[in-house]
Amino acid sequence: MAKLRILLGLISISLVSAASLNLTVDQETELDYSTTEPVSTTDSPAEQLDSNCPTLVNSNALTQTELIARLTDICRYDRTEPPISVNKAGDIEPVEVFARFYISALKDLDATDLQFLMQGLLQLRYSDSRLAFASYAPNRVQPLVGEFALREKLWVPHIFFSNEVSSNILGTNEKDMLTTIYPDGTVLISFRVQATLYCFMNYRKFPFDEQNCTTILESWMYNTSMLELHWEPNNSVTFHSQLQLTEFDIDGYVANESISISDEFSMSHGALIGNYSGLSFSVLLTREVGYYIIEYFVPSIMIVAISWVSFWLQADQTPARTTLGCTTLLSFITLSLTQENNLSKVSYVTMSEVWFLVCTFFIFGSLMEFAFVNQIWRRNNNLELKKPTTKYIVQNTFVPKPMRRNPRSFNRSQSTQSTFNNPKNTVITIETPIIIGADLLNRQDSAISLEDNDSSLSSSSTAQLTPEKPPPQTFATMTPKEVSLWIDRKMRFIFPLAFIVFNALFWSLVYCL
Repeated sequence: MAKLRILLGLISISLVSAASLNLTVDQETELDYSTTEPVSTTDSPAEQLDSNCPTLVNSNALTQTELIARLTDICRYDRTEPPISVNKAGDIEPVEVFARFYISALKDLDATDLQFLMQGLLQLRYSDSRLAFASYAPNRVQPLVGEFALREKLWVPHIFFSNEVSSNILGTNEKDMLTTIYPDGTVLISFRVQATLYCFMNYRKFPFDEQNCTTILESWMYNTSMLELHWEPNNSVTFHSQLQLTEFDIDGYVANESISISDEFSMSHGALIGNYSGLSFSVLLTREVGYYIIEYFVPSIMIVAISWVSFWLQADQTPARTTLGCTTLLSFITLSLTQENNLSKVSYVTMSEVWFLVCTFFIFGSLMEFAFVNQIWRRNNNLELKKPTTKYIVQNTFVPKPMRRNPRSFNRSQSTQSTFNNPKNTVITIETPIIIGADLLNRQDSAISLEDNDSSLSSSSTAQLTPEKPPPQTFATMTPKEVSLWIDRKMRFIFPLAFIVFNALFWSLVYCL
């Protein structure tokens, strides 16, 4: 019995111990649950950000590389998003980008391809509040400066030349690009650029023309709701102090801000439709005419004047006048072609072409004048003029009247001889042909005057004479040679006077219009 009682006592003790142990485990489990739940509910996004991102606290001790790395860490900076802001009304405020262009070189103004080459420094300035470090490093007053590697970490506006043929960023070992970040978050991007641009020149007044070569900058990706371009308020476009052009003078520039529309018909900005902000500036150029005056206009005036020398040569000097006229004409054409070959083939008439055409007309006119006076020189009939004036000379030269009979000549239809009754002497006119070799040249009237008492006149040479009525009286008679010389004398004054009048009109149009 005693053993049984001892066994029952041990069993009861074991059961009590097991019950107390289960109670302790349940209490501990309930306590752990109650203590972990408040920890999960107290976490905040700011605490998680502080725990995941490198801190910017006490950034004065950081180097420039460390500070740039923490500012541009992916946890707080996304380079694919522009630094836009939202106003109180909930509207997006576009990023304002201010531009400045410093032109160091202008060259290769090609009149054939309508292009020009420009080199310069382009600066873009905008504000990005995500990069402001003044509150984190108040002792750092110097900006953060880097080259292409720093630019690759930042959001930079995509600006392009809309009228470019080709462009590239200059540099020897690396691209000449400078990125500057100021403590207040202002970002300044500077890079040296070279661009070949179209310049649609107008040559109507060439070589006295003025050209406006325009450079157009536009936003490529973001429209006006996201980005706006503006010129810097001061010195938006500047030129190198030693910049000179061989053929043009730089008169200044004109800067403008514009809006470019891209739609389904005008795909100027890829596949994106909208209004895009743009900047443009036109360089005002005036052509230097000294070279053309010396090399083209003065020689052409001299060639035209040389063609007038033929007016001092007689009309029968055919070799000399023909050689002089043809030589001057060919020389002037060669001179003009050397100038015209440097120009683009345009559909309108330029001032140089007007000069060429008129000067060619004067030289060709001197040749035509020689052909005319030479034809008159070889005429056989004299001109009978009512009055020796220009009107009647020109009228009878162009419309010659038939030659009137000499009042003392025979009637050519009769083979008889004529004489007038004169108490003192008798005039007998005999028509005889003049034959040289075997060719009959012409007939000349030969008058032989014999006195009535001349006994040598035989009776067999006397014929019955019939008197004729005298023709209408004329006041003057000019031979063909005299008419030719008279025309040459007039042309000596008409051609120079007409050329002076043309020059007065030409140079008035050049400098007054």
